[in-house]
Amino acid sequence: MTENKKGSLVVVGTGIDVAGQMTIKAKSYIENADIVFAAAPGKAAMHWLNSLNKNVVSLMDLYAEGKSRVNTYRQMTSRIVDAVHEGQDVCAAFYGHPGVFVTPSHKAIAQLKAEGYDAHMEPGISAEDCLIADLGIDPGMTGSQAFETSQFLFYKHTIDPSCMVLFWQIGIAGEHSFRTSLPDKCQLGLEVLTSILLKDYPADHEVILYEAASLPILPPRIERMPLADLPLCKPTAISTLVIPSKGLPGFDHETLAKFGITAEDLKANINPEPE
Repeated sequence: MTENKKGSLVVVGTGIDVAGQMTIKAKSYIENADIVFAAAPGKAAMHWLNSLNKNVVSLMDLYAEGKSRVNTYRQMTSRIVDAVHEGQDVCAAFYGHPGVFVTPSHKAIAQLKAEGYDAHMEPGISAEDCLIADLGIDPGMTGSQAFETSQFLFYKHTIDPSCMVLFWQIGIAGEHSFRTSLPDKCQLGLEVLTSILLKDYPADHEVILYEAASLPILPPRIERMPLADLPLCKPTAISTLVIPSKGLPGFDHETLAKFGITAEDLKANINPEPE
């Protein structure tokens, strides 16, 4: 490495099943980096990354029970940025999609770009991608909404029950301190969330607790239950709550008329008669 070599950053996603869902492009960036910073839980994930590049540094040591995640994310960002400042071509590999619930990836890229460095992100397979495949739900059929659970509880969001609705990080529902929290502390959050949802859904509306499989030998976690039983479930830190659509809303006849079509025209296209 020469003294005047200018560093760079590429942020990649490992996918959920790290070895099986990493894109060819992400794998190439990892293999060719001077140093790889990795935030991928589990020994299997780290073993796979080390097989691609011998200079892999885990970021997971920055997490600690009771420690603010704000401080953890700040330290992750500093490690990544400092290595680029030193003139290294850096690859930062994050679990799943590197831009979904990953503060350090966005912070590092923004800072380095502002300083004139080459920094960009490559997409990865996220938990939402796995969810769509595992549950066989097409969000294009009903539309979709997605909320971080605690943010939903703390702000005046509005649910559209005609959409598929996702609640991320259901296992830390009601957490506000940005500190590592055990899932069994989310009981109150689940109770409050259920009471809010019961304003828009019947008590027997089916909801799904979902966790993507992190290894090819493991199945995804898919637990179906009536909404009223949600407070009884036992989520983990990676659990997502899925609320299927309650049914499409009525047609907007005024808007349809502007296009010269009717509700009957749409119904015929959606459910055409056999020829």
